[in-house]
Amino acid sequence: MPRRVATAASLVMVGNLASRVLGLVRDQTIAALFGASAHASIFGVISRVSTMVYDLLIGGALTAALVPVFSEYARDDTTSPAPSGKEATDGGKRPDERRDRLAGALGATVGAALLVLIPVVGLLIVAAPQIMAFMGEGFAPEMQDLGMRLVRLAMPSVALLGLASVLMAAHYARERFVRPSFATALYNVGIIAGALLLTPFFGLGGLVLGLLAGAALQCAAQSPALRGVRWRALVNFRHPALRRIVRLYAPVAGGLVVSAGVTSLDTRLASQTGAGSIAAMRYATTLVQLPLGLVATALSFATLPVLSKQAAAVVAWRRAGRPEGLPAGEAEQPPDLAAYRATLTLTLRLALLCIAPLTVALLVLHQPVVRLLFERGAFTADSTDITALALLFYAPQLPFVAIDQVLIAAFYALQNTRTPVLVGVVTAGLYVVVALALVDEWGMPALVFANTVQNSAHGIILAVLLWRVVDGMVPGVQRPDSQGPGRLWHAVRDAGLSRAVLRVGVAAAAMAGTLLALDRAVLTPAAGLPVPVWGLLLVGAGVVGMSVYAGALWLLGAEDVRQVAAIGRRAWRRLSGGGPDDT
Repeated sequence: MPRRVATAASLVMVGNLASRVLGLVRDQTIAALFGASAHASIFGVISRVSTMVYDLLIGGALTAALVPVFSEYARDDTTSPAPSGKEATDGGKRPDERRDRLAGALGATVGAALLVLIPVVGLLIVAAPQIMAFMGEGFAPEMQDLGMRLVRLAMPSVALLGLASVLMAAHYARERFVRPSFATALYNVGIIAGALLLTPFFGLGGLVLGLLAGAALQCAAQSPALRGVRWRALVNFRHPALRRIVRLYAPVAGGLVVSAGVTSLDTRLASQTGAGSIAAMRYATTLVQLPLGLVATALSFATLPVLSKQAAAVVAWRRAGRPEGLPAGEAEQPPDLAAYRATLTLTLRLALLCIAPLTVALLVLHQPVVRLLFERGAFTADSTDITALALLFYAPQLPFVAIDQVLIAAFYALQNTRTPVLVGVVTAGLYVVVALALVDEWGMPALVFANTVQNSAHGIILAVLLWRVVDGMVPGVQRPDSQGPGRLWHAVRDAGLSRAVLRVGVAAAAMAGTLLALDRAVLTPAAGLPVPVWGLLLVGAGVVGMSVYAGALWLLGAEDVRQVAAIGRRAWRRLSGGGPDDT
């Protein structure tokens, strides 16, 4: 099972790397054309609106409901007995090509998604003036008018991305990771093309046209690889898969409504702190999302189908009742619960191991990184200062968000969507309190700091709750001599997480000290050199810092270092040699 998770994670990681790198190129292009200006902030509002609506309608259901439910249908297709007679040997087809249970679930879900998405897009087009009046309250009237027109132009992308997400969930349920991972990069390709080819003619509208093209490309890239699943869109609200998806997603949708409210408030407050604040926050968010997409998102998506199948077996075992004659105690524990725990703890250790050095690099070198990546064209030294400040306040949340994404996937695999939602509502309230208390005094950094507090608290609370849930899944398996916080500590210690945190913390501290010394001794004195030369020095400093981190882990005996190295080798072999995941 660890090999399956590592192989899947390596494939998603490579795809996410391509997508995130293109996302960085996208924002570099926008920064060079518009800098941290009001026009760039307007595009930030448009992106937030489309992303917020997409997450609320479909995106939030991807991990919460679509992948867990589709995974069960895919599991039934590939594990139930093959049909007898001619159908059993027809062309040597695989069982999942013969029975089409996943195809029926996929078709019903696509049909329902389109029936919801298309009318909602129409309503949003009508409500565009009210959306911009609230979220862009700090902008000048002419900028609000421009934003309103572009919001209307951008809204059809929500329907295209929604359809792409449903198809993507089917790929993940079948444990096919290459195509959906790389298809997300096409969204950024469209925006980059729009920026380079269309903005000379349409100005900011060229970016929105590129956004539409990217959404269409992402949707089109998903369908060809589902040839083995004979699906077609249909309206069937009675399909059991659709009912289960709605039941699982309903709590998540409620939480996303709260999240959308927080995002709207954040955008409104940011528009009042300066014309370039939203743009600076967007650029800094891109830099934060790069390591998160490379590590946390890859691991959570790769782990979710595996955890879903393990958790489904545990739930079925519990529903069947304790077998007669089975002795009490540890023998009551189903094998899949141990596998679930092992998969989860491995993923958490890998997430910490990989995200820590990236966090240190962004914290210590936030100013040089922003200067190297963005300072050109309309992006001036002042733009660098405000973006680097936002990055400094965003970066501390990285380890907590990495853990949080894995824990959310673990809850969703248990088909428990209520707990992450309730925690999200609580931490959203925490954001509002911190942001409103500090924004008048701190300005834009207060909003970034509030976001970091919100996301970090979400990860910490989920960690405590998940171990209590897992420990209580099967009676008789809890450690009898520990209750409450003591039980959590024993679970963390037994999983090897406490040792992993200690080793990673020591290695990260060594890396931070090294980077600080290099910044003061080399990078700062060399700031006047040509950018290519100075950039090579910055990259060299990062390589030295990473080497110190890896060396410290090796000396401390971190077992997971070899696992991370194996991920890279498996990704290269799978992508260069082909295999079942290439479809």
